[in-house]
Amino acid sequence: MIADLWASFFLVVPLISTTFASVNRMFSRLPTEALGWLLVDEAGQAVPQAAVGAMMRTKRSVVVGDPLQIEPVVTLPYSLTEEICAFFGVDPLKYNAPDASVQTVADAASGYCAKFPIGSGHRDVGAPLLVHRRCDSPMFDISNEIAYSNLMVQAKTSSNAIPILGSSCWLDVVGKPGPDKWCADEAALLIDMLQKLRTGGAAADLYIVTPFVIVQDNLRQELLRSGVLRGWVDRPDAWVWEHVGTVHTVQGREAGTVFFVLGAQAKSQNGARNWAGSRPNLANVAVTRAKTSLYVIGNRSLWKTAGVFSVLHRYLSD
Repeated sequence: MIADLWASFFLVVPLISTTFASVNRMFSRLPTEALGWLLVDEAGQAVPQAAVGAMMRTKRSVVVGDPLQIEPVVTLPYSLTEEICAFFGVDPLKYNAPDASVQTVADAASGYCAKFPIGSGHRDVGAPLLVHRRCDSPMFDISNEIAYSNLMVQAKTSSNAIPILGSSCWLDVVGKPGPDKWCADEAALLIDMLQKLRTGGAAADLYIVTPFVIVQDNLRQELLRSGVLRGWVDRPDAWVWEHVGTVHTVQGREAGTVFFVLGAQAKSQNGARNWAGSRPNLANVAVTRAKTSLYVIGNRSLWKTAGVFSVLHRYLSD
């Protein structure tokens, strides 16, 4: 009677939200195509095989995502997953994450597609949604150039209000590196800017993002130690977990103001900077979380040559 029980449930609650990991436990006893619609969000971040069980149990699927934002997280070495693909005769270019995702597979299956130029070739997009409604400039312009070949259309009317901290900019910090990719001077500047926001009467509608976990962890500690959040937000200890994180943790979120704290101040850390800037995904997500203002905090001379960060360097004044 499990199918009838679910049917009765859907009479009262027509839509439920879950994760791919939970589908097996929730719907394991349902036959194929027992449900009507599957709506997949953030499909560019999901490995292709994750959606199979859910798709088998529904008649139709709507897949929404962006392969040029955060890619699927894969814990196995790429060389191993390539060998697995070869063993089973699977094309790794089409089905092996992180290059492949639920979104890329859905795009490939679409009867209609648009072609987006990338480097010397192109990528197929099933049904491109090109009208952008979240970010003011320069965030829109940066994202449009580094990820979408300047094909997006701006549909948001910019506010004429002058932010308390001024226009979006790159705050150049040449600080003492260490340990690892952490820089205490960047944190000190961030806390000073947060204090100005608080003094100016602004709400804490903001995210603080970084490419690196060690920077995330130390920023949380420094913000709590400084006391800048005390009396400004409810439960500062919970706030830092929700509003301070790596770029990978904030996809799908948005705020009026975003601080992008770069870290990696040592000249020898070219590998870390080039990793962050070699593909548009990470910078694209970080920049487009900001609806009104973006403040990049980091060593400009070191980061401006790291792949797509050259575009941020060009659009953001000092």
